[in-house]
Amino acid sequence: MKKSADILATGNYDVHFDNSYYNELNDLANTLNDATSKLSKVDELRKDLIANVSHDIKTPLTMIKAYAEMIMDISGDNKQKREQHLNVIIGEVDYLDHLVSDMSELSKLQSGNYILQQANFDIVKVIKEILNIYQVLINDQHIDCKYIGDDSVIVYADEIKIKQVIQNFVSNAIKHTQDDAKLIIKVIKLDDAIRVEVIDNGQGIKEDELPYIWDRYYKIDKSFRRNQQSSGLGLAIVKAILDAHGASYGVISEQGKGSCFYFELVQENVF
Repeated sequence: MKKSADILATGNYDVHFDNSYYNELNDLANTLNDATSKLSKVDELRKDLIANVSHDIKTPLTMIKAYAEMIMDISGDNKQKREQHLNVIIGEVDYLDHLVSDMSELSKLQSGNYILQQANFDIVKVIKEILNIYQVLINDQHIDCKYIGDDSVIVYADEIKIKQVIQNFVSNAIKHTQDDAKLIIKVIKLDDAIRVEVIDNGQGIKEDELPYIWDRYYKIDKSFRRNQQSSGLGLAIVKAILDAHGASYGVISEQGKGSCFYFELVQENVF
């Protein structure tokens, strides 16, 4: 077991601990095997993160350089082409800015030093504001969108951050809906909390993928492609926000049938 532990310490996660000894050693071996599995997953995610961030930064930098050279060599005197090329450069810079902002926000939230601005607010009002923002997409994609719950529900939380959580869930649901698209948002009053559910009938998530969807840059599709509209850190930021609130959250999903993302917050704080 000591030899195996020494191998693990070198970063070799293929090691296995023999658990065919006494009960105490058996428990220790099982613990070490569990730790090995988790460390291996962390190492894999770290490598994915570095590869994907590198990809996300390199691609727009390459585009910016290429179009800047085109302006200098080809389109400098052609107003229409010059504007087209400059718009590409501006779009890539905006994407880089969004990526850096998301990484900075995630770092702050995960540091443990972020101070939530908590207060009582009406979460139903926030949900309706978000649905209004996405109304054009909802109409264009012919999504049957419904809100189920009371007209007003007061919770105690950071309103801006919780709005960010709901926006992420709604945006993801819209992206992954099918032809007969349905989007349901529920606010349910529990004994000691308020539960918010965002339900879609989209492609769903494989059972073995579910534990990892909250990890930074984890992609269900391993052939990574940059999304121009997203930094890929959305659910990791959601997780950090809800962890900061001490909130319960999760996802229930079945491949081919859709997903239900949910979280629970404390009810109105009476001062």
